[in-house]
Amino acid sequence: MSELEEIRNCLIEMKDLSSLMVDLAFSSVMYNSEDIAEEVYLLEERMDELTLKVKKLALMLAKREEDPLKLLSVIDMAEINEQISDAAYKISDLVLRDVEPHPIIRKIMEESEEELGRVTVHRGSVLHGKTLEQLKLPSKIGTRILAIKRGSRYIYNPGRNDVIKEGDVLIAVGSDLDRLRKLAGEEVEEEE
Repeated sequence: MSELEEIRNCLIEMKDLSSLMVDLAFSSVMYNSEDIAEEVYLLEERMDELTLKVKKLALMLAKREEDPLKLLSVIDMAEINEQISDAAYKISDLVLRDVEPHPIIRKIMEESEEELGRVTVHRGSVLHGKTLEQLKLPSKIGTRILAIKRGSRYIYNPGRNDVIKEGDVLIAVGSDLDRLRKLAGEEVEEEE
């Protein structure tokens, strides 16, 4: 893969990542969720890695470019996404530092019917091996999957053809995350 293709892939991931991080950061404050705040922290580390990678690739590519100054826009784009992720981290850090939310935030939380959380897919789960289209989670249990964490890799805004696998961590929002946890086999694990 050429440096230009690698830069392109990194910037696409950074765009998706910064968008997800902002959503998760605000949600971590609204739902006072340390789980989600910690996820933002992990994603911020990934953003740091991607920013450094883009800068290194741009420097290597600059050696062969006729007009290397054109690559400044690539570096600028990486740095802007990094700034967005830093801001998301600062938002979620409020939860990690136990900063008491303003009463207006509590009011919003009380009025919200949705919950945000992480759900791990365990062995024997009915979710394993099925696509999001097959599962129809939004219509069946009122839950949307915002991202799938598979090992250290994230699938952002997963599509209907993405397959759920054992060990996946689902970052989900919905009105009944307990049902999703049951489908994922989390309750079975606790009983053993």
